Amino acid sequence: MDRIVISNPYDKQGIWLKGSFHNHTTNSACGSQPLETVYRMYGQYDFLGISDHDFITAHEGERSIPSVYEALEVSSPLRHMLLINPPRSIMDDYSNAFSIERYQQLSDLCTRYGGMSVLVHPNRYYSQFWPIEDMLAMNDYTGIEVINGEGNPEYDIAFDKWDALLSAERKVWGFGGDDFHVYGQEKRAWNMVLAEQNTNASILTAMKAGSFYISTGYGFKSIRTEGGTITFNLLSSEGLDRMYKYITLIGRDGNILYETSGRINSVSYNCRGDEGYVRAAAYLEGGFGAFSQPLFIV
Repeated sequence: MDRIVISNPYDKQGIWLKGSFHNHTTNSACGSQPLETVYRMYGQYDFLGISDHDFITAHEGERSIPSVYEALEVSSPLRHMLLINPPRSIMDDYSNAFSIERYQQLSDLCTRYGGMSVLVHPNRYYSQFWPIEDMLAMNDYTGIEVINGEGNPEYDIAFDKWDALLSAERKVWGFGGDDFHVYGQEKRAWNMVLAEQNTNASILTAMKAGSFYISTGYGFKSIRTEGGTITFNLLSSEGLDRMYKYITLIGRDGNILYETSGRINSVSYNCRGDEGYVRAAAYLEGGFGAFSQPLFIV
């Protein structure tokens, strides 16, 4: 049997940083809070993006958040796309009218500039969702939003679309975001990135490499590989160690590769070689979760 090679985006040194990109201010018609209030609400975050609808909000004023990003939510009535760190020139002759060609053009302009492109709330079936056919028609975007902080599992969770794309051999990362508009939507879902340092450039480099996981209140200490074995080390403390955890490992086509539960701090999985990828969903007793990026099996 050929030697199993695992592509591990977490195989690096760095510090874990907390932040999100999908947040709105009163510069969006549906936003309820001005920029200075959003800064205070997310004051303990390490990084933050402001992504108003069809508008780039400039960062200004006092804030305690070390790294901030300009962003833009392209907001056709049909599909929404988050562009993180786009060039200001993207607003020249800007239109949010949806077509695959138009959205691809906007996505490519953002990623060529060094930013990221994310297809957001793809399962919001009552409006602005992404059919899988359109997601497959798009190319070279950074990822999709698999957890949206509005919190309805029927509309705001999209692991099924993510597995469909991954199983079609699309290397797309899974993002979490609040989609903050009003009080009560803040700090529900975020991204924990393993970056060399807390700077805009370092965080973007790590995110684009998949060196992050999604959290709704739980997390990974590290994700290691040795030979054909992947070990997911969970956050540990005196309080956490007393709580039950529920771990599911998922592979190609959303197949469950392994499941376990208990008062555990780590889970190891020996790869067969035919999984395609392995991603982990780890839940803490009470429902808080952490969701890894896929580790591709070569």
